[in-house]
Amino acid sequence: MISLTIKKCKIDIIPIVKGLVSEAEVIRSAYGGYEAYAVALGIEEIMALIDRERLIEDHELSELDMVYAHRLAAFGEVQSPTPAFCELIDLCKKDKIDVIPLDMSNNDFTTVFINNVKATEFVKEHRMAKKGMKRKFDMSSPSSFVIAWDAYINKVKGYAKVSRVREKYIAEQLTDIAKYRGSLLAVIEVERINNVLEYVKTITNVE
Repeated sequence: MISLTIKKCKIDIIPIVKGLVSEAEVIRSAYGGYEAYAVALGIEEIMALIDRERLIEDHELSELDMVYAHRLAAFGEVQSPTPAFCELIDLCKKDKIDVIPLDMSNNDFTTVFINNVKATEFVKEHRMAKKGMKRKFDMSSPSSFVIAWDAYINKVKGYAKVSRVREKYIAEQLTDIAKYRGSLLAVIEVERINNVLEYVKTITNVE
């Protein structure tokens, strides 16, 4: 867990590995005692996870997602949607607490994606997925693998630009929440954490 204070708000951030079932226990252990809870998802994604039985039936994984899940399975059971996100949403739902979205809406994300990812880059996904099955990654821990996988994906410049926009947006949401909350537990993908924190520092001058 990473802790920081912005203004008078104490923020604890849990960096999670997307897909890994064991990460749900981390959320259960940390939950409780916070004024607010937030997750690195858009509002539509949060609403979909609240009603995720339908999502599971309709959701199709991309080739890259399937390769990611296959490689991540070296560390334990993998599920989609991400168990850590689902756990936080379920706990908050039980306590009648609204989960705050840290990420962009679907429409905003689509605009960012279209503006930054070229068609020629998008069509590389199949080739990247095939190479990702054989590529050597740092498998010393789940976090190490995920960070290495993210670096591999972000070798495509358009995808890297989208990641930076997301990270800045999440940082802006954290600093905005700090204006009107006393404490916050935020759940964010481990591969986004370092850049999010750097953006927070730039926005707030927090050391």
